[in-house]
Amino acid sequence: MIYDLQKASLLKRFMAFLLDLILLVILVTGFMWIISSITNYDSYSNSMSDKIAEIEESFGIPAITKEYNVTLDEFSLMNDDEKSSLPNEVVATMEECIKAVNSNPVISDAYITMMNLTLLMVSISLLLAFVILELIVPAIFKNGQTVGKKIFSIAVMRIDGVKVTPLIMFVRSILGKYTVETMIPVIIILMIFFGVGDGLMLLVIPLILILELILVIATKTNSMIHDVLSSTVLVDLQSQMIFDSVEAKNEYRLRIHNDEVKDAKYF
Repeated sequence: MIYDLQKASLLKRFMAFLLDLILLVILVTGFMWIISSITNYDSYSNSMSDKIAEIEESFGIPAITKEYNVTLDEFSLMNDDEKSSLPNEVVATMEECIKAVNSNPVISDAYITMMNLTLLMVSISLLLAFVILELIVPAIFKNGQTVGKKIFSIAVMRIDGVKVTPLIMFVRSILGKYTVETMIPVIIILMIFFGVGDGLMLLVIPLILILELILVIATKTNSMIHDVLSSTVLVDLQSQMIFDSVEAKNEYRLRIHNDEVKDAKYF
């Protein structure tokens, strides 16, 4: 049961989230740049681009592009009706060139490496950013406060009114925010981007968003997935009493009860 709950307003929660999101993007961008430099990511991209340009040159694609104002990438997206506006020999050349590009081992290897490195960079960068912003910073500020929550006087506590522990913050931040709410949508988007996933997978993202909305509306604590998983609630630190332990909470309630009994004797 929630004791003396003073929920943080949705506006303050949104402003704190927005600030934390900006910091998260900055950190993720920085970590991705570092990992990209370490793994020499650009070399694979350049290798693939150079090989594609070499194959296009061998098929005379630059001349076709100049004459008919259509690149190989644009042609690959054209339907049959659009292709019919081009000469048959141009269509045949373009299609042969695409087959050559798709079957080239250098391009395939570079593409697969880039896909794997992208997944690696994004997942590690996000994880490191979440650890810093959602675990280390709250451990310094106490009461589960991130930078955004600190500025807007929002705290995280257990739904029974007791302070959060490092384990609870791990469940809330890493299992809830990072794994379920962030990485699942990110992995789906990246898989679709690299052409290795089914478009139906995109339906998972709106389903997660709908679930979040339902939880915010339906739960008494206006909780999202990460708060439900960790049994926590966002509260207004300026008015919310947070106890160090269940024992401290029980002692406080007993003291209040005794005071009420004592005052009742005068009536």
